[in-house]
Amino acid sequence: MNSQRYLCSHLVNLRVGPKEFTVILEEIWLNGAELESEEAVEQGARAEIRCEGAFFAGRITKAEQHEFGWRLTMEFSPLTPWRPEEFRPAHLLVVKTETNESP
Repeated sequence: MNSQRYLCSHLVNLRVGPKEFTVILEEIWLNGAELESEEAVEQGARAEIRCEGAFFAGRITKAEQHEFGWRLTMEFSPLTPWRPEEFRPAHLLVVKTETNESP
């Protein structure tokens, strides 16, 4: 299984309950993502990402406040994994590891 992480910079819509706002997708991998948000999101909250026809459902597993907002980690549902052939974020950069695989 490809657990490779990829750095990126892409605006996406994040929905948490009835609220929807724009966040920055900073990192993505098969079953999750790192996001930067100006809005606070509770750890454990169910969330959805939508962008350019892509859809990911899951849960916020980590929410850390910092000087400029919030760093969120989202774990995708097994039903909505990331597939690079279906959605390729802007500025996608492979992080070098021992076992690199192409996106």
